[in-house]
Parts: sequence; C-alpha cells; structure tokens
Amino acid sequence: MRRAVLLPLLVALAGAACGDGDDGARVSSEPVPDDPDVVIVAEDMAFAPDEVEVPAGEPVTIVIDNRDEGVNHNIHVEGSPEPDRTPLELGPSQQALTVTLPAGTYGFVCDIHPGMTGTVVAR
Repeated sequence: MRRAVLLPLLVALAGAACGDGDDGARVSSEPVPDDPDVVIVAEDMAFAPDEVEVPAGEPVTIVIDNRDEGVNHNIHVEGSPEPDRTPLELGPSQQALTVTLPAGTYGFVCDIHPGMTGTVVAR
C-alpha cells in the first residue's frame, strides 16, 4: 500500500524538479516557421550541428528539432538578448527562437543537459 501512494508522489516531484528552465528570463513561445534560418537537431543527447554561423545584427530564427522521444530539451543561447531560450519540451517536438546577435561567439546549451552544447558565431 505504501508503494502505491509513494510512486505517484515521487513521479509528481520529479516532474516539478525538472521545471521549465526559466530562471527568471523571458522564454520564447513563438510559432515554428516553415523556413527557419537555422535548424539544430537534439538527438541522442547531442546537438547537430554543434556550430552554426549567422549574420550579425539581424534577426535570426533558430529551430530546435528535438528527436529524443520522451526527453525534455530546449535551446538557450547564452549571452544573447532576451528572450534567449525556448522552454523545455518533451520530444519529439520543434520550437523556435528568434535572436538578434551582435558580432561575436555565443554558446548554446540545453538547460537540463549541460553536456549538450554548441556555438553560434555571429559575423
């Protein structure tokens, strides 16, 4: 009987602990365009490609294509103006983030999988 009560409680707590990756920053919730500027695939706990180049000073739409079924992923472009990330979402799914980056190099990461990283170069 204790297990029957504890299991649903543990599942609920685990879901709450995952959160939405929002640590006070504005999170993007825009529609996915038919023809995005960049598509980054999240699959097998890795991003591909792990480096992309975009034009500096222009709005660029990045789509994260989460192909890991039942796994939460997002993309967070570190150091970019807000919104700088998509919400965590179970795969398979797609989400879009539009950013305007000054010239430079920016890291991107999945907020709950810090080993999933990449680089955006704005030129």
